[in-house]
Amino acid sequence: MRRKRKGWLFVLLLGLVLVIGFFGVSTFGANSPEEVVELFYEYEKDGDFGNSWELFHSEMKKRFDKSDYIQTKNHVFFGHMAVDTFDVEIGDTDKLNRWTLGKDGPVFQNVYQVEVTLTFKSQFGLFDMVFYCYTVEEDGDWKVLWDYNY
Repeated sequence: MRRKRKGWLFVLLLGLVLVIGFFGVSTFGANSPEEVVELFYEYEKDGDFGNSWELFHSEMKKRFDKSDYIQTKNHVFFGHMAVDTFDVEIGDTDKLNRWTLGKDGPVFQNVYQVEVTLTFKSQFGLFDMVFYCYTVEEDGDWKVLWDYNY
């Protein structure tokens, strides 16, 4: 009789862990514009350009082939600049009602503009890159876009 209770308790606890794990992953993943940008640049800091590329919006993926992106980012940041990593600071976030990707690109609604500062300690000295990332929901997930309006 005791075994049955322990078996049910085990099954109940296992089920609870699975439910919490499922909702924890979906709830605590990149569920905000700032979080997807933070996650994107955490991958970039670690040199994991394949996973950062996965966080791009499909329009960005059209601009960058995955293998080319990985090779180019690795070559430029870790090769030419001779850095092992960099610091990331996420600044202000502003909601934009409309935003266009490039001069002739698609128009997005409900976009968030996120200020990003990357600080590099390189063979050329210490320098900051300050720019904006844009995020929009695609298929229920926040995705990263860059500005091509120049």
